[in-house]
Amino acid sequence: MGVEYPYLNHLDLTEQTYRILREQILRRQLQPGERISVEDVAQGIGVSRTPVVNALQKLETDGLVEIRPRRGTFVTQLTARDVADLFEVRLLIELHAAEQVFKNGKVDEVLADIQEPIQHMQSAITEDEYIDYELFISSDRDLHTRLVRVINNRRLNHIYNELNVHMRVARAHYLNTVENAHQAHVEHVAMVKALENHDLESLKKALEDHINNVSERILDILDERGGKL
Repeated sequence: MGVEYPYLNHLDLTEQTYRILREQILRRQLQPGERISVEDVAQGIGVSRTPVVNALQKLETDGLVEIRPRRGTFVTQLTARDVADLFEVRLLIELHAAEQVFKNGKVDEVLADIQEPIQHMQSAITEDEYIDYELFISSDRDLHTRLVRVINNRRLNHIYNELNVHMRVARAHYLNTVENAHQAHVEHVAMVKALENHDLESLKKALEDHINNVSERILDILDERGGKL
């Protein structure tokens, strides 16, 4: 496959193999639609077949690979419908989280909690371009995760975290495309100002604009690439 694998210690080989393969999928080192050879992975990491097979079963549960009987295991491809559905559910969860934050009087708590990712995003861009796109994306994800986490709904957090895995896959596909850094910054500033002003409707509008804009950028790239990531 042309992928270099690190060697592991032998404490929990299935979990470590799972984490390595998961990260390679999220970073597109393993491409959508690519067949994963159990033998190649086992040899590359330095383990037997069993941890690799078990790790692939976990990845199938995550929706990151498809195990096809008598054909092999393949990295899942996302369609335009998949992406649209993911971002629709994400928006519903974040709008609900915003309402709960205001209802439960946690606006100031959220403001304090998101200062770190906001600062990291600001350091990752100049006025109109990205200095560190990976830092920006991880900080963006951290900001939104903290908004959802503060409402303390474990099941909702679990669903949201699962969505984030697939959104990482989707967002990885435009790492090398031109995205307006200034616009992304404006969208996040709008969220912060809405929280500072204790303005729920403005926060919901800012979240909706930001999430829809990201979704539309990815869907445009999907369209250019024939409908699949």
